[in-house]
Amino acid sequence: MLGFMSLKDKNMIAVQGAGGKTSSVFLLANEFKSMNKASLVSTTTKMGIVSEDKFDCLYKFDENAKIVDGKIYFASKSRTETKEIGFEPEFFDKIFAEGVFSNIILETDGAKTRPIKAPREDEPVNPRNITHCVGVMGLDSVDKPFDERFCHRKEYMEKIIGNSKTLTTESYAKIINSYRGLFRNSYDAKKFLILNKADTKQDIENAMDIIERIDVDVKIFVMSFGEIIKIY
Repeated sequence: MLGFMSLKDKNMIAVQGAGGKTSSVFLLANEFKSMNKASLVSTTTKMGIVSEDKFDCLYKFDENAKIVDGKIYFASKSRTETKEIGFEPEFFDKIFAEGVFSNIILETDGAKTRPIKAPREDEPVNPRNITHCVGVMGLDSVDKPFDERFCHRKEYMEKIIGNSKTLTTESYAKIINSYRGLFRNSYDAKKFLILNKADTKQDIENAMDIIERIDVDVKIFVMSFGEIIKIY
């Protein structure tokens, strides 16, 4: 995936939306690792507890710590029984400017495990200087009822898609296209879309229908079981 993302010498990637953000974050981190590049994974909001097998080193922001190439570093400000608590976005702007890490990957949105959402006014919580913005959507809510079982922040979604009874491919496209939708707070970052969980023929057909309705400038990855199956 990174090969299609026009990487710079320094990259700060925000991963937002719903339906596979954490897996996408670590997919990117492992691609940096395969390129023998170090990366820092963290969050500006909250994310599920990250198990130690996901990363190589827990980073404590010690000024004397040496960053080793090809390692995945993880940091959170604190931890509850169920969540990693993140840092303020300005903190990441600071360490990015200082060059502490050349590659930072941040989960910047919450969705309560739902496949699709629309952000609140203060979401996603992105640093101002992100270079890349990855919007994630799970395809497993297409043709499902438009209620909180299958989406997050229904009241904000209604402002974009209307009060539909069903979540359709058109609903997905409207969330992608809207300035209040998936790519809210992406600033000047390059935009990338992951349509996740394209696990059946119908899912792939739904993804194609969504893609035909997109009118924003975005590189698109269609994924199934953690693997890219199509790129647009």
